[in-house]
Amino acid sequence: MKSKHLIITTAIIVFCTLFGYSADKKNVLIINSYHKGLKWNDDILSGITYGLNESEFEIEIYIEFLDSKRFLETKEYDQGLYKLFLTKYKEVDLDVIIVSDDFALSFMLAQRDSIFGPVPTVFCGINNPHKYPNTYTGVLENIEFLDNFKLIRNLHPNYSKIYIIVDDTPTGNSIYDRAYRLNLLTNEEFRYEFLRNYTFKELFQRVSELEENAVIFLTAFTQDRNGDYSSYKEIVSNLVNYTKVPVYGTWDFYLDMGIVGGKLIKGFEQGYTASKMAVDILKGKNLNQMEIRMSKAEYQFDYNALKEYKISKRNLPDHAQIINRPFEFIFENKQQTIFWGVIFILLLVIIVTLITYIIYRKKKIVEIRRYNKSIELNNEKLQIAKEKAEESDRLKSAFLANMSHELRTPMNGIIGFSKLIIDANDMSQELLKKYLNIIHKSGYILLNLVNDIIDLSKIESMQLKLNYTKFKLNELIDELHGFFISEKENTGKNDLEIIAKKDYAFKDLMIYSDSNRIRQVLYNLIHNALKFTDKGYIKFGYHIENDNLKFFVEDTGIGMSDVDKKIIFERFRQVDDKTTRRYGGSGIGLTVSKGIIENLKGKIWVDSQKGMGSTFYFTIPFNPVSNQKQQVTHVINHKNYKWPGKTILIVEDSTVSYELLTKFLKDAQVSFLYATNGEEAIKICTENVQVDLVLMDIQLPIMDGLEATSIIKKHKPELPIIAQTANAMEEDRPNIISAGCDDYVSKPINRIELLQKIDNFLNQ
Repeated sequence: MKSKHLIITTAIIVFCTLFGYSADKKNVLIINSYHKGLKWNDDILSGITYGLNESEFEIEIYIEFLDSKRFLETKEYDQGLYKLFLTKYKEVDLDVIIVSDDFALSFMLAQRDSIFGPVPTVFCGINNPHKYPNTYTGVLENIEFLDNFKLIRNLHPNYSKIYIIVDDTPTGNSIYDRAYRLNLLTNEEFRYEFLRNYTFKELFQRVSELEENAVIFLTAFTQDRNGDYSSYKEIVSNLVNYTKVPVYGTWDFYLDMGIVGGKLIKGFEQGYTASKMAVDILKGKNLNQMEIRMSKAEYQFDYNALKEYKISKRNLPDHAQIINRPFEFIFENKQQTIFWGVIFILLLVIIVTLITYIIYRKKKIVEIRRYNKSIELNNEKLQIAKEKAEESDRLKSAFLANMSHELRTPMNGIIGFSKLIIDANDMSQELLKKYLNIIHKSGYILLNLVNDIIDLSKIESMQLKLNYTKFKLNELIDELHGFFISEKENTGKNDLEIIAKKDYAFKDLMIYSDSNRIRQVLYNLIHNALKFTDKGYIKFGYHIENDNLKFFVEDTGIGMSDVDKKIIFERFRQVDDKTTRRYGGSGIGLTVSKGIIENLKGKIWVDSQKGMGSTFYFTIPFNPVSNQKQQVTHVINHKNYKWPGKTILIVEDSTVSYELLTKFLKDAQVSFLYATNGEEAIKICTENVQVDLVLMDIQLPIMDGLEATSIIKKHKPELPIIAQTANAMEEDRPNIISAGCDDYVSKPINRIELLQKIDNFLNQ
């Protein structure tokens, strides 16, 4: 039968070679001793699959779980597995078999050749002694007994005894034999005692009675004297609850369950090493030339346990890893953090002011040169030119004075109220919240002012870029309507009504244009109307006229004269200085709006009478999206965003930003994972199957967010990733999306916008 199979296989290979078919596809079987969901088993399997997926081969992976923890080995169980595998893999030609842990290896040593033939086999996670034929190689598990005992003696110099917990299973017997005969029998420098032949109840009673200076060293105890089974998590949890002495361990999956730590073996690393050996075999490396390797261990500790047992971090080994480390600097230096944050904002404002001044100076120099060239003109023309130059100089001087006022006013609020918070020894929560709200609002005023200056500079240098997309116009109108209703309430103008008008037969009108720029212009016009209108109404919306969309913003405010209407869209112009002093504003918002509309191939104008209100209009080309299905939209108003059981990975190198995001999501009933660079994010996403969404910062050390996103999407294309970017330029969006991000938010992050975007993915 085997010779016939060999002839058929040879014929297939010859056929593929002659006719150009690829023979690179490989079949790899992974046999796990335990069940899916067991942390150790899952870590090894994750390491194996990660390593195989890195190879250049197209690999078909088959995975089996023998479940030997919950179903003890019997003759009938072995026979059942034999029949199952013989039937299941009768027609599958395997290139390599990878087995994890002793039960799977024992089964393969007994049955492999009769089921699969002499397929090269790689093992990992092995404790028990075996005889390995020349078709086997792999990774042996090396528990660092002496290093862990030395660690315990160093951290607890007054320890009374080390109590070594190990069960009476084959794995436990192997661990006991190695610990006692190979390490402790000839070593009298440690005081120890084995705890073995107990029921779970007896074991927990025993550890609850240990002396005060005792230390527990947990190896494996998943089956008690009565044959009852307990998971790793259950045994560690019960040990920590019943005993008052520190518990150390041997494997990394015990960490974060209550143990202090130790020199721990990593399941992922063992699986990854085994996968690389398997790939070498697939490449043609002779198995006889591959030495059996020993597992590696690293010092790892839990900050919470270190704190509970008063263990100083200074006494830990060099390069030790510590989990659950808190953000000590932020909490211990709150006042300094606020102070340096204010200094940063102040420096940003100074930079923007200097840039504005440089632009002004350059334009001033150009005007002086032009003025000198006009000296030869006649007196009348010279006088006109002189008056225009003086008017321009007056307007720019007024603009700089007004800009200085607009910058200093919110900065005064930020610096002043920050200083009050810093100097206060005992401040009520109500007053603290009031001051922080003032600082928050002043920060947004500064941000809007900086955005207007940047947009004006782009418009004047003809560098303004538009981002045309398909979007629903009515949703944009509804969004602005809801926002300004809230703004009206915040300003206390209770006698003012905000009205949105949508004159179109279909509710889901979708057009092709730049939604963000249209939103920006409408926001400026409605914001001005709200500023200059105390009662009556503000009405905004659009009509369709021929081939144009005609937008309007109508108010019952103070209005303006005919002279005012002629200059209102000019740079650095407001209606008059009294208006500036009373209502505020930089005088560039309408100039920016005019530049945007002209770039959209439209025009903008105003109808107004003094004391009778104003109506601003602007038009843009009407570009409806053809063949769209018109459906009634239902606006969903989420008052509470909760996603119980979900896990969000926050990738952020700034601890302040990470803390802010966790505060934003504190009521969402989610769990958090944290990575400070792109490489850590990739590792977590490929190891941890419980990640439901990633908040990815773009600017990161070691590996940036875009590169990390691209790699993560190759392994988990369905995992939603929302980018966080401090770059406010709209033209960067295509780069973010092309890297694989599903959406993005700009810094400073709006909490409601963030919650809505997360909800779009976690509630699908």
